[in-house]
Amino acid sequence: MTELVRWNPFEEMTSLHDAMNQLVAESFVRPRGSSNAMQPAVDLYETDGEYVLKVSAPGLKPDNFEITAQQNVLTIQGHTQEEQQEEGARYHVREQRFGEFLRTVRFPTPIDAERIQASLSNGILTIRVPKSEAAKPRRISVQAQ
Repeated sequence: MTELVRWNPFEEMTSLHDAMNQLVAESFVRPRGSSNAMQPAVDLYETDGEYVLKVSAPGLKPDNFEITAQQNVLTIQGHTQEEQQEEGARYHVREQRFGEFLRTVRFPTPIDAERIQASLSNGILTIRVPKSEAAKPRRISVQAQ
């Protein structure tokens, strides 16, 4: 015996909506308000005392970066330069991007901008952003009376 299943067209429209959102997110279309600057890939995680931001920066040197902090916003700006092309070279694939890059991160809690540290190792820029003392969790002791 065949089971009869009622067709719900709205269910298929929802999956089409999700597919279209993914297509737009993965396409070359830039979101509104973005500039022509590249955005390097980042990882961001949090511990009790700080935020740690890791920025993909292969082949870059410390002087390629300008890092600023204002209020709860960290801005990483910089540039990459194209290597000198070999004379007569004809590229078959050219995926590397060169030029200005910009990445801005807004933190959800107050940060201590005076103690931010940045280091570059093996193509990864690591920025340690301490939370301000007011943002750190405090243990409150309960006293018996």
